Amino acid sequence: MKIIYVHHALREKGNPPSQNDKIQPLGLQDAEIVAELMKMMSEYSNIKAIYTSPYFRCAKTAEIINKHINVPIYEESRFNEFNKVFDIIEGNKTITKTESWIDCQIRIRNAIKDIVNKYDDKDTVICVTSGVNITAFISLAFKIQPSENLPFPLVPSCSPIGFDIDKDCF
Repeated sequence: MKIIYVHHALREKGNPPSQNDKIQPLGLQDAEIVAELMKMMSEYSNIKAIYTSPYFRCAKTAEIINKHINVPIYEESRFNEFNKVFDIIEGNKTITKTESWIDCQIRIRNAIKDIVNKYDDKDTVICVTSGVNITAFISLAFKIQPSENLPFPLVPSCSPIGFDIDKDCF
C-alpha cells in the first residue's frame, strides 16, 4: 500500500494564525503543480482516495489536487495540530487535558492505520495535512515507536512524500 503525504499549500497566516487561514497565491501555484504530478502518477498508480485534515488550507489543497484525479475526498479529524486541548469526563467531573507529543503521534498513527486497513496492497491514497503529522507517517513507515525525542520536521508547501506501508507490520 502506498500513501502519498502532501503538506498543505503555503497559507496566509492570520493575526493570530487560524485553522481557517487562506492559501497564498504561491501556495495555489504549488498545489497546481502537485495536482499535475498526481495526475501523471494516477496513470500508473491506483489512487483510490484523498484524506484531508479539516483545516481550510488542507481541504483546499486536496480540492485542487482532486481536480485532476477525481477520487473521493474524506475528512480525517485526527489529522490536526499538536497540543490539542480536550475534555475527558471522569465520573461527575470534566477534566481538561493537553495532548502530549507521544499521544499526538499515536493519534495520527491510528488514523493512518485505519486508512491503510481500508485498502488493498496495490492501492494508493493521498493524505493532505499539516506538518505536525509527518513525524507519525515517517515513524510508522520505518517502524519507529512514538517518542518525545522524535523531531517535528518542517515541510515545505505542497511537498509530496511517498511511503510504502506494509499492513502486516502493524
